[in-house]
Amino acid sequence: MSKAKFRLAALVILFLLLPAATHAQSGHSIRGKVRNSSGVSMPRVLVELQTGNGTPIGQTVTNNEGDFFFGNLLESSYTVIINTPDHNPTSESVQFVRSIDENTPGESRTVEITLTPRPGARIQPGQVTFAQNVPPLARQAFERGLKLTRAGKSQEGIAAMREATQMFPDYFDAHFALGSELAKAGDLGGAIIEFEHARRVNPKEGMVYYAFGLVLSQQKKHAVAAAVFAEAARLSPNDVRHPFQRATSLINHAAMIDPAASKKAADEREFALAEAEKALKHAYELSGKKMAAYHEQMARVFERRGDKARAADELEQYLRMNPGDPRAGSFREAIKTLRGASNK
Repeated sequence: MSKAKFRLAALVILFLLLPAATHAQSGHSIRGKVRNSSGVSMPRVLVELQTGNGTPIGQTVTNNEGDFFFGNLLESSYTVIINTPDHNPTSESVQFVRSIDENTPGESRTVEITLTPRPGARIQPGQVTFAQNVPPLARQAFERGLKLTRAGKSQEGIAAMREATQMFPDYFDAHFALGSELAKAGDLGGAIIEFEHARRVNPKEGMVYYAFGLVLSQQKKHAVAAAVFAEAARLSPNDVRHPFQRATSLINHAAMIDPAASKKAADEREFALAEAEKALKHAYELSGKKMAAYHEQMARVFERRGDKARAADELEQYLRMNPGDPRAGSFREAIKTLRGASNK
């Protein structure tokens, strides 16, 4: 896919992509909060969920108050993982006791996660603010919604935020926060609608595109997510998260293409990997060359190109920078496998 097509996809998707909402189902649930080392809530942080044996389950993004939620979980063991360019990777193990069946309700667990900055990382401000003359009653409803979501009352908080947007239809902060809360609750279609409304009110805010891109990533629409992250990077050129997430989406897109299917497929795959490499190098420069996650993602690029030795080199560099990563054991096994393949 050409650069022009990626940009065109970003523009089209903002107006046409309104997928159906997903509905919560019974099962276990994990609710959490992410803070930095100063105790400040961390908004719009990507949170991954895996089973206890390392199988990926899904992703979500924290809302404005640093909260996240996973529902409809049927296994007994999970791991919550956060690995951002600016912070040391962290993980939390979550265990459930009861087995789910039609007569047994699910359990709920709460986790508190504290992120510590990587040495030399340039931490980007998380909050999005947009100066508006908001009617007092609308502001009160919005602030009530934030308090409710902070207290774990998501549905009540969503209702209050909707009330705020009904009173003041162009309430940027309320639409953005509502989109984040809906994404956390699994209503990705509703989240996109709210993010699109926020974008129409304030089309120059890169974090709206960033949040939109995370939702698209959850839907595995990686090519379009990459285009949206590119727009976020254009609007906020000094934010390291935007090119990094664009690169991740491009690599995920490349992983879904079978290069043996046709020359066109092979060309599209190589283009995606080449663009991912450029975006990663740009993010690495923005981070002051302190971003360990750069090496992890570059390992994915080289592995998909068939360069197993360089992929192993990148993973080794990542581990040198992050020896305490909870995934270190699996990375070392991957390095052995890559070294073995490269020597054949």
